[in-house]
Amino acid sequence: MPPFLAELLSLLMKSHDFDYVFPSSNSGELAKANFTYAYWRKIADGQKERRTPSTGVGKGKGASRRWLPGWEPVKNWAGKRVYLLRHGHKEWVDEDVPIRIAVESRMGHEVAGVEGPYSNVTVGMEKRIMAALQARWLRFVATLPADWEPVSPTPLPVDLREWMNSQVRAAESLTRGTGS
Repeated sequence: MPPFLAELLSLLMKSHDFDYVFPSSNSGELAKANFTYAYWRKIADGQKERRTPSTGVGKGKGASRRWLPGWEPVKNWAGKRVYLLRHGHKEWVDEDVPIRIAVESRMGHEVAGVEGPYSNVTVGMEKRIMAALQARWLRFVATLPADWEPVSPTPLPVDLREWMNSQVRAAESLTRGTGS
């Protein structure tokens, strides 16, 4: 995992008391939820504003309801399967670290023929992939405007402003040649 992603996941984990970085809506394992239906389609395709019944006493005519905001579809994700995002970085890794067994293992694929059972991913290969993804992230961050903040339909569980500032500083040091 590249350092920027490990840092971000650590921040998210510290932002709540659940056992998982991304808990499901009932605080359990997201992997056990119907992610495509309950989460992904709503994220990718947008969500209409709605009110939900309260979970308290009085579910009759005068019961309180909770308002949930609506949001627009995510332009590049609308209609796409989440599976495609999971593999979205394959081209980058293929380009930066063209070691077939390392790339296919990272994607969760089995490699056919003799190459599969007799090839192993080394720590060095994993480090090359991490470094390549970190460098791509920093090159991306260097293109962002100074006042850039992530867009989210609901408040984020962590304040990303200082974290993004640290990423911008790392990207600047990379472009000056002083970073790692």
